[in-house]
Amino acid sequence: MRFDAAIVGGGAAGSMLAWKLAEKGWKVIIFERRGEAGGKVCGGLVSHRVIKFSGTEAVMKEIKGARVVFPGGKELIIGGDKTHAYVLERDEFDREMMEKAMAAGAEYMKFDVKRIKNGRIEGMENIKFDYIVGADGAKSTIAKHYNMGEVELIKAIQGYWDGGGRDDDYVTIYFDNRISPGFFSWTIPDGEKLRVGLGSMKGKMKERLHMLEKRMGLEIKKARGGVIPVGMRKFYRENVALIGDAAGQVKATSGGGLYAITVAASSLSETFPDFGKYRRKFMEKFGREIKKTLMARKIFLKMKNEDIDQIAEMLQKDVDMINKHGDLDYQSRVGKEFLKRHFFTITKLGIKKLFI
Repeated sequence: MRFDAAIVGGGAAGSMLAWKLAEKGWKVIIFERRGEAGGKVCGGLVSHRVIKFSGTEAVMKEIKGARVVFPGGKELIIGGDKTHAYVLERDEFDREMMEKAMAAGAEYMKFDVKRIKNGRIEGMENIKFDYIVGADGAKSTIAKHYNMGEVELIKAIQGYWDGGGRDDDYVTIYFDNRISPGFFSWTIPDGEKLRVGLGSMKGKMKERLHMLEKRMGLEIKKARGGVIPVGMRKFYRENVALIGDAAGQVKATSGGGLYAITVAASSLSETFPDFGKYRRKFMEKFGREIKKTLMARKIFLKMKNEDIDQIAEMLQKDVDMINKHGDLDYQSRVGKEFLKRHFFTITKLGIKKLFI
């Protein structure tokens, strides 16, 4: 059997791309090791852009705003005036994308791609293809096989608390390097329960989750771990391309990647099989934003809790600005306005932290 493209990984990235390619008449096969969609650890918080692109019906709850809690206890409340985000049932969302791909004509096969030899997938030598796309996550086999670079991996863990929060319209973000060094903790209400999780650069994640439990005074159930990629790999090499977590198409500030997937799937399907154009189109639409989040993260990693509390004092004066310019996908817009207002303080803090 011969296909125009073989996609390794049947999650949101692989399925979205297969859907859009198949719609344009390309013959596509997806190899998914689990044989079904879903299973990814994800907060499931997305913008209206993801809802519009995907046409998903997997929305569980609308989110009106966010509480940001800083190490010293200061709390910042933003939004509240309208719907700013949506909470997805992530497994259902992934299944929807898989079904859309299959309805458009893409084929699925349960198979764990471990090695590629002479341009063929080992164990599936009867399947021939002109191009291969790695949509196989942060630890991508395809990226490793074709030497497409490395990404930093943030450990993440998420479970749920079923004791309340169902009617809450706000997500909560906790910054505290004692609990989630190099990242943050979160709670996300989904209308049924409260999703609770954290990311960390170091330490045993279950122990850190237990620290969060004690701080919040609740019991977290069914916790599962995962990783968040930080930094972009090479997007392509000859007849090979990467998409989604495999490419590092993730905001370094929040770990969110679903909007980036919609941009990448659209860009790659519109330019296929010109992978150079794919990269240029993605970078123009969203890659620059990812680069800005990488710079912001570089500064954040140098900050101690007292530095974060100093930022909190400035942010409390700028709630109206944050509400005006805040954007779940394009977070640098708030950063740009914040920098204009506090240039000398941020420059002193940021530049010092970058070079010490």
